[in-house]
Amino acid sequence: MTIRVDLVPNPPYSGPVLLVDVWFGSAVGLLLSSGAQEVWVARSARAAQVLAEGGGVLLGEEEGLPPEGFHHGLSLRALERLEVAGKTCVLLAPGLAGALESVPLFSLLGYFRNARKALHQAQMERIGTLVAAADKGCPPSLANTVVAGFLARRLEQLAGLRDGLQEGARVAARLLKNFPDPQEALVQSEEGQALLRAGRSEDLALASLISVEERVPRLVEVRRLEAERYGLSKTRYGFCFRG
Repeated sequence: MTIRVDLVPNPPYSGPVLLVDVWFGSAVGLLLSSGAQEVWVARSARAAQVLAEGGGVLLGEEEGLPPEGFHHGLSLRALERLEVAGKTCVLLAPGLAGALESVPLFSLLGYFRNARKALHQAQMERIGTLVAAADKGCPPSLANTVVAGFLARRLEQLAGLRDGLQEGARVAARLLKNFPDPQEALVQSEEGQALLRAGRSEDLALASLISVEERVPRLVEVRRLEAERYGLSKTRYGFCFRG
């Protein structure tokens, strides 16, 4: 077994991967840990509204605020207090949705908060490919790349491998060395700086916690939303996580 890290999605993949998204992944995990039946991920506000038809809880932000018709934003502190037991939640997460278009069904979602559990699950299923979430055409995410390097190093140790990292994994691991405290990468990232400017340092701290969750979200369903049928600007996809 060798460990591969893609700094951006690079399909095709022969089987499930561990998709790394420290921001939206933390939100998905918090909702599932709070008892949500499932969490759908959408690329656009309109696609999210289609997925939420029938009573789903709409969560998301555009320029720091929930879009019109949405129930809640994406503050991790606020998500901890939401009553979502037994409900379907729909998350507006363009970057994560873009990455999900490139990964196979049954892939896992990993981030700092579920690091230990995600690694054990990946080892049990012999998943050796980690993919740092990034939207199509966008540069690698500093935060997701460093977290992927963090997870790859620990998966290498867990599997008892020596020199088991492929080139992308070594790049992520070298980047990790620039941050003696890997959580500092979140602070230095574009998303982390935006949270600090918005006075949301508590959300940053919550995303930085390591191995505090037992949930490993799994991609279990993909729904195609035809543009003409649903009044969308283009055909979109909805991605369903359970765990």
